[in-house]
Amino acid sequence: MRKNLENPAVWGDPAALSLDELRSRWADIWGKVPGQRIGRSMLEKSLEYRLWEIETGGLSAEQQTELSRHISAYKRSANHFDENRSDIKPGTRLVRNWKGERHSVTVIADGYEYKNKKYFSLSEIASQITGTRWNGWLFFGIKKIKKTGSDA
Repeated sequence: MRKNLENPAVWGDPAALSLDELRSRWADIWGKVPGQRIGRSMLEKSLEYRLWEIETGGLSAEQQTELSRHISAYKRSANHFDENRSDIKPGTRLVRNWKGERHSVTVIADGYEYKNKKYFSLSEIASQITGTRWNGWLFFGIKKIKKTGSDA
């Protein structure tokens, strides 16, 4: 029998459950059976998040939009989060000449600015400039290509 989803307090502490009880509780609240390879820690965190979401209404519209942007960027490039490293300080200007045209990108606190538009990935900008997929860090000369064999 499903517990009342409107009252998350009746679900109790996920950490106090056996693994079988946790998997059953997770299936009740998410409406599907969790994958066999999902570990206890992920089940607990996922269940806690879902209970919080039910209790509070979840993410704000702004937070959901931001999350959707990150998901889209990740789908385009699995290295999306690696690209937004903090070792390049905001205010840094990256410049690249491409086919006779100079392109300037400014690093900002939460991404990059190019032609007065905010981007979350240098790869997005490099692809816009070239019309093909690029690793943005390579395109702007920040990441060197590793040499192998006799080139090393």
